[in-house]
Amino acid sequence: MSAVARTSLLPARPVQVATPATRVAVVIVTWNRKRAVDAVLGALAGQAGNEGPEGSVSLAPIMDVAVIDNGSGDGTAAHLVDRWRPERLIDNDTAEADRPAFVGGETAPGTENAGGFASLTIVRNTHNLGGCGGFNTGFAWAERLAREPEFVWLVDDDVDLPPGALWRLVATARSDGGIGLVGSRTVDFADRRTTIETTIYFDFENGCMVPEPPPGHRQHDSHRAWVAEVGGTKGDRAFTGRRDVDVLSACSLLARWDAVKRVGYWDRRYFIYCDDADWCLRFAKAGYRVVLDLDAVVYHTYWLAKLTPGRGYYAERNLAWMCRKVLGGRALRRSARRRVGALLLHARKAAMHCRLFHAEVFRRTVDDMVRGRGGRLDDEGPAPEPLLAALDRTGALRADSEVLVMCSAPESIAWADDLRARVTHGLLEAGRMQDQPRWVYLSPPGVHDPGPRVRQPRRVRFLPSRASKWRTQRGYLRNPPAAVVVFDQRNDFPLIRSRWNVHIDRRRPEMAQAERDGLRLRIAFFGRWCRTAARAAWYALTVRPRAHEGRYG
Repeated sequence: MSAVARTSLLPARPVQVATPATRVAVVIVTWNRKRAVDAVLGALAGQAGNEGPEGSVSLAPIMDVAVIDNGSGDGTAAHLVDRWRPERLIDNDTAEADRPAFVGGETAPGTENAGGFASLTIVRNTHNLGGCGGFNTGFAWAERLAREPEFVWLVDDDVDLPPGALWRLVATARSDGGIGLVGSRTVDFADRRTTIETTIYFDFENGCMVPEPPPGHRQHDSHRAWVAEVGGTKGDRAFTGRRDVDVLSACSLLARWDAVKRVGYWDRRYFIYCDDADWCLRFAKAGYRVVLDLDAVVYHTYWLAKLTPGRGYYAERNLAWMCRKVLGGRALRRSARRRVGALLLHARKAAMHCRLFHAEVFRRTVDDMVRGRGGRLDDEGPAPEPLLAALDRTGALRADSEVLVMCSAPESIAWADDLRARVTHGLLEAGRMQDQPRWVYLSPPGVHDPGPRVRQPRRVRFLPSRASKWRTQRGYLRNPPAAVVVFDQRNDFPLIRSRWNVHIDRRRPEMAQAERDGLRLRIAFFGRWCRTAARAAWYALTVRPRAHEGRYG
C-alpha cells in the first residue's frame, strides 16, 4: 500500500482550528424554497459554538453569511427577514451575474441577526440566475465585505449539516496551504446511514466524471487500496480520513479565498450543473489540491433523484463545454463525437416514441452546445398541471375515448393501476363517472402483470421485433388513441400516429404534462434535427480547446 493510501486510511483526529482569525464567508443560493433555506440557516447557526468536535476547544470560525434569493416568488426574502433579522438587505437588479448592480446594504442600527453570525445579508436577485449565477453573485458580495474572509463556503439550500461540518472543512484546508478546495462526503438526507457520494474523478480519455480513477490516473493505485480497505465508495460504510480527488460537489464546498481570486469565479454560461466540476478542475490546473474530507458530512438528496429533461440539458451541454477546457486533440474530438452522436440518437428515438418535447430538449442540448448558447433553457416542455385537467384537455375523458398506457418499466402495471384509480376517484368526485375512458396497457416482455383481468383495462403485449411492433399498431394507424400516457420518460413502443401524449413523473403522480403530437409536428421536428445534426458533425470535426477567459469566463 502506498504512503498516500496509508495516510488516507488513518482515523480522523480531533480538530484544532488555530485561532478565531479564521473568517468564513458562507454563500447559500435559493429559489422558491423558503422552508428549506430556513432549516439550512438553523444548521449553520449550530456551527457557531465555542467547542469543536471530539473535545477540541478552539474557537469557532467567524461566519459572514449571505443568502442569495434568485428571484423567488414564494416570499423567501420576506420570510427570512422576519425569521432571522439580517443586518443587511441588498437588491441586485441585473440579468447578468457577472455585472452585479447591488443597491442598499447599509447596516441597520441596533440590528443583530438571530443566528449569532458575524453578519447576515439577504441579496434579492431580480432574475433567476441559476445556481451558477447565484454563487457568482455571492462571490461579488464577498468582495465587498468589510473584512476579507480566509475561506468562502458554498452551501446548497436543501442540505442539512451536523454541528462539526465547518470545523472539519476548515481544519483540512488549514492543514496544507496548497489545498484550494475541500468538500464534504454526501449522505442520503432520508437515510442517514447511507453514503451516496464520495470520490469523483475525471476520465481524461473519455471526457466524463467517474467514482473511481481510470488506469493511469495519479490516484489509481491509492484509490484501489482505499476501496479494498473500506469495501466501496458508497453505502453504509465506516468512511474516515481525506482523499485527493478531481471533483467536489458544491452542496458543501469550502474554497480558499486567495485561491478563488487567482482562479476566478464560475463560468457565466452554465446556469446549473458542471459549474462546480469545472471550478475544481481549474483549481487543480492552477496547482491547488482538491480534497474530500470524509468526516465532514453533508446530508443531501442524490442529484439523479432530481433529474428532469431540462436538468439533463444543462448537465450534457455544460459537460461538453468543460471538456473543451481540459481535453485536447484527438481525445476532445472523440468525446465530442460520442456526446453529440448519443444525444442525437436519443432525440430521434424520443420523437418516435411519443416523447416529442423530450426529443426537442435533446436536440436543443446539441444545438446550444455547438453554437455556444449559454444561460437558461427557454423551453422545458408543457407546464405541469393536475392530472385530471391534463387528461380532460386532451379529450381523453370521454366514454368513447381510448387511453393507451405505455408500460415499459417493470413496475409500470402498478403505476398504470394507480393512474386509473386516481382518474376514477377524480371523476367520481366530479360526478362524471360516465366519462370513464377505455384503458389499454401496452407492454413488452418482462413487465409483470399482477394477475388476470376480467374487465378493463385490456392488456396488449408486443415483442421487440419490428414485425411485432408493426402488427400491434396497425389498428392505431386508422384510429389513434385519444391520449398516450408515458411514465418517467420511458416508452419502448414507437407509435406512428398519436394525438396527445401525457407525461407523468412518478415522483409527482398527481401532476402531468400534456403535449400535442402528430405527423406534422414530427416532420417539423426532424427538419430541425437534420439541421442540428449537420452543425454537430462539423463541430465534432473542428472542435478546439478553449481557455477560461476572465473572471467569469
